[in-house]
Amino acid sequence: MKKLYIVLLLSFSLIANDTNTTKLTDAELSDRVLYTNLVGAGVVTLWGVAFWDYFSQKPKFDQEHWFQNDTAYGGADKFGHLYSTYLWSLGFSSLYESWGMNHDDATFNGTFTAWTFQAIMELGDSFSNSYGFSYEDFLMNTVGAGFYYVREQYPSLKQRVDLRLEYVPNFQGNTDFFSQYNSMKYLIALKGSGFESTKSSWLKYAEFHLGYYTRGYQNSDMYEVDPINGNPNKGDAKTERVIYAAVAISISELLNAAGWERTGSIFNYVQLPYTYVPFGYDADSDSYVAPYSRPYFGYTK
Repeated sequence: MKKLYIVLLLSFSLIANDTNTTKLTDAELSDRVLYTNLVGAGVVTLWGVAFWDYFSQKPKFDQEHWFQNDTAYGGADKFGHLYSTYLWSLGFSSLYESWGMNHDDATFNGTFTAWTFQAIMELGDSFSNSYGFSYEDFLMNTVGAGFYYVREQYPSLKQRVDLRLEYVPNFQGNTDFFSQYNSMKYLIALKGSGFESTKSSWLKYAEFHLGYYTRGYQNSDMYEVDPINGNPNKGDAKTERVIYAAVAISISELLNAAGWERTGSIFNYVQLPYTYVPFGYDADSDSYVAPYSRPYFGYTK
């Protein structure tokens, strides 16, 4: 349910690109940022109490073991934290800039707001029976915010590198579409359009991807929880943890060439499926993954 915020933020970040007709003073801008942080923190806390059982117990830590195969999601949720904080940063920075704040200040304040909100949620999780404070999640939130800030500060990096999510909804099984890690891929894209040597040739439509995804880690019927350490005992479950590289077509550049720059900008953050040729390695089966040789989502190979 927490991933619902991603859709909301992407929506208002695009809307926020419209120019604000009312010029605000620096003091008024600072007040707006302060109120945004205070109100947001209050909403997150109240929502957590109502729906995420915050403050139902004393604070506790929850060690989640990063990307190991004895985790609930094979580490896909860690990239979920990184990407969601990255997108939160985009949303708040775009909002602040639409109020009239200069780009550098909007980037700093927006990134800080995003990181703060995620930190509050992680702190609230420590008081929850369902979650617990995860230093892995906290660190990935920090990396996501930091990557957004650095990318915005260095235009050459922004022109060359994207962080994206690829998602094909699965309408069977888990219906929480915002935590369907079996249907998601996280990737870094290196864009030919960002380099002087290739941006004037057909290579500007080419990209190189490096990504990660997991499959089969969310079907509770496939394994039982170890009564001693509480970790999933998957046995012979058909799980996958895949690192892959791919050659791709740049959808954003194709749309830019057609004059649809604003629509094309969406695909700097979202990856369109089946627009690339991937080659991967599955750590769970110790085998290579040929292009599109396995189901796109689900629990079986």
